[in-house]
Amino acid sequence: MMKRLSMVFLCLLILLTTFVPTFAQVGFAQWSAEDGGYENVVLRGSVAPLTWDGYDHPLVFDESEGAWVSEPINLPGGQNVEYKFVYDSEWMPGENLEFTTAQAGEYQFVFYPQDERRVDVRPAVDYEGELTLQLELPEGTPDWVVVTVASNLNNFTYTTTEMTKEENGLYSLTVEGNPGETFEYRYGLGDILYQEMNPDNRSAVFSETGTLIEDKVEGWTGIPIATNVVHDFNHSPFIPTENDDVVISVEIEHHGPITHGAIYFTTDGASPDGARGNAVVGQTAELTLVQTNEQDRGGFVSVFEGIIPAQENETPVKYKIDVWNEAGEGSQFADTNSLTAREATEFAYYVDDFRSPQWAKDAVIYHIFVDRFKDGNKDNNYDTVDADEVGLEEALKDWMGGDLEGVIEKLDYLEELGVNTIYLSPVFEGPYSHGYHPMDFLNIDRNFGSLELLQQLISDAKSRDMKVIYDMVPNHNSNLHPFFEDALALGSESPYYDWYTFYEDGSYEAFYGIESLPQLNNDHDEARDYMLNEVIPFWLEEVGFDGYRLDYAKGPSYSFWVDFRHAVKQLDKDYLIIGEIWDSRNKINSYSGKLDGALDFGFHDTFKGAFAEEGSLRNVSNLVQENLEIYHSEYIMTSFLDNHDVPRFLHEVGNDTKKLKQASFTQFTLPGTPMIYYGTEVGLSQTKDHNDYSDWKDRWYREMMIWDEEQDQELLAHYKNIIALRAEYSALRTGSYAEIFANDDMLIFEREDAESRLLLIVNKGVDRTLNLASLYKFEELRDVSLLNVWTGEEHQIEEGTIRLRTGETGFAAFEIKGELTEVVTGADVDVEKNKEVEENAGSETNPYVFFLIGLIVILFAAVSYFLNNRSKK
Repeated sequence: MMKRLSMVFLCLLILLTTFVPTFAQVGFAQWSAEDGGYENVVLRGSVAPLTWDGYDHPLVFDESEGAWVSEPINLPGGQNVEYKFVYDSEWMPGENLEFTTAQAGEYQFVFYPQDERRVDVRPAVDYEGELTLQLELPEGTPDWVVVTVASNLNNFTYTTTEMTKEENGLYSLTVEGNPGETFEYRYGLGDILYQEMNPDNRSAVFSETGTLIEDKVEGWTGIPIATNVVHDFNHSPFIPTENDDVVISVEIEHHGPITHGAIYFTTDGASPDGARGNAVVGQTAELTLVQTNEQDRGGFVSVFEGIIPAQENETPVKYKIDVWNEAGEGSQFADTNSLTAREATEFAYYVDDFRSPQWAKDAVIYHIFVDRFKDGNKDNNYDTVDADEVGLEEALKDWMGGDLEGVIEKLDYLEELGVNTIYLSPVFEGPYSHGYHPMDFLNIDRNFGSLELLQQLISDAKSRDMKVIYDMVPNHNSNLHPFFEDALALGSESPYYDWYTFYEDGSYEAFYGIESLPQLNNDHDEARDYMLNEVIPFWLEEVGFDGYRLDYAKGPSYSFWVDFRHAVKQLDKDYLIIGEIWDSRNKINSYSGKLDGALDFGFHDTFKGAFAEEGSLRNVSNLVQENLEIYHSEYIMTSFLDNHDVPRFLHEVGNDTKKLKQASFTQFTLPGTPMIYYGTEVGLSQTKDHNDYSDWKDRWYREMMIWDEEQDQELLAHYKNIIALRAEYSALRTGSYAEIFANDDMLIFEREDAESRLLLIVNKGVDRTLNLASLYKFEELRDVSLLNVWTGEEHQIEEGTIRLRTGETGFAAFEIKGELTEVVTGADVDVEKNKEVEENAGSETNPYVFFLIGLIVILFAAVSYFLNNRSKK
């Protein structure tokens, strides 16, 4: 009987194990592949209510579609929306996705885990009415034109809503809406420059049965030469030196012939001008045809290239590009597709041996939000509210009393902490405590103090060998600024009218559509001159700052930043300019050579995912590797765990100071210049969860600094240690980086320069033991030891290796003494074979394997029971 039982079980085991791998794979795919294995997916984007910051729009996984779908989001019509998905706090790789809203309304964004870059944005409303437009074009219109409709649904945008050409030569478009609503519209040829010659808008009414409107255009204000002319700063090398000719490339989508192109460039700061190969201002460089490809949907894509000759260092080069058909009239410019150079995009680059200030690479930056740091003089609390009277929730929306005297009072504290650079939030005169609504670019708000106090602060800081940088706001100002008030009141009669962008209906270009923040037209000569020749030198030369953090650096044009760099570096090459660019790596890197560096928002998001949301340290590893691959070596990336625009990191990690210590240690030992947001070093968190509020969420990121007995002294000591560590070892500031090992819970890497070689270990998992020989894939170690940089303990070789114990959620730094060569990168380390790394650690076994093992045990028990019962009979 036992032989029979054994044979039955053996057959059953063979049968099941034959299918275990397949079943496990299928089961695992169902468990993790359909939804990507993600716990959460959120949406961020460029058009309100979407933002690039922490105000997330969550998606829900729809099993029927196998995709994540957002809630309906109300968006304006005719807007080009850039967006990205963030899954488990990790940004999807690559460039931003884009789509254009055909009409105002609610849209749902869809994310496909197996096809991440698929663009699927669908209207969330089913309309019950519709109408169809049928259009006859005027005689002489080329048959290759793209006909578009600008309407009240797409904000009268001429680039978004295309009509379809029918076999009878007419163009048609069906539009949906609610029955009885009026549809106002105009026809164009893909741009406002080429609209119908009709002074009045057309109108029609939606109906349930569908209304047919037959129209005819009598004439156009212009005929485009191409569908689209795109350069988008495609020049090589991207950061040229005086030895480099610069290759300019332009891509043209067209139906009719394009035979010629030209570049008009200047080297003296003037705006270039010209047309059809003849320069009016500057010089001309010829564009020549490189290739032409026919498109499946009709038309062609042609690429033209030209060369701007090498220029001397410290030269701002500006240029414009146009293309034309020799047999036709006029020309068309990149990237605005305008017909004249005046409306064309002004491209620019700066010729120089790109170097950023050395002191900024050695910096530890302390970010002070002045109104929330320290009240040093209650006599200037003109607009301060009493939190005891109005409650903390309301008080945090207003002035809280922090001032320049408070910062001066605490300079000793900052010196003892060990930081060597202070970054001050804006103190411009303005209506809000954060300072980002300037009413006067050359004055200080009375609630903060005076110009003399600011100069004293900077002088006292410099006496402690500290640098001080200022948060400059070059993109916009308050609607209470006298320049804007004058332009709004007098219109085109105001000398400041062209400093802003006004529209025919009286509206104006504003930062994220916020009416209280009109956007400066920094491409207007006088506005640019004011900013570069009065405002920028004032804070550097007269007040004494050592550089700028530049708010919303994406706002002004690249041409502005080329002039900005030239203006600043002509004053002193050691002045620092770093930008706030909340975007993809490639976009951030596009400012290198113009700015010295940028804030690393990708770092913040990755660290939040890894330490606050139990994400993988592999993501941190990937972040570092991608940063090193993409960013210029002189481009200073400034790392931060939190700031005034994102939640407090300590709050995000559930007020677990162990996680904060581990994250900050990792921050201070990885490449990049670390920044500390005031209070993070002493345990400042959030009184309330920002997610419980629909507005003013950021008030909870900006609570008052805690002092004296409220401070976490153990955490403060930790920060002093990691700051001192970075100061002692130059390898942590500017040394090379080599990854040794990375998995979900561990990151091991080296930093090295001519002075020292360090081994850094981060373990956010269980207690583990590391075998150094196995880690480096050596048979044995010789002539090497590890010195613990904090305890002074020296770890020697025993039995051919060095064993290191890493505690649970631990971190350590060792100086490598002796020779340890032939480093193998983490990508080449086989985790499964490197058992010493995994010692004392749990495994990540597929749950379906446990299920199958359990099933085998149950079946064996059932067969045994059945056979035993039969034997008894």
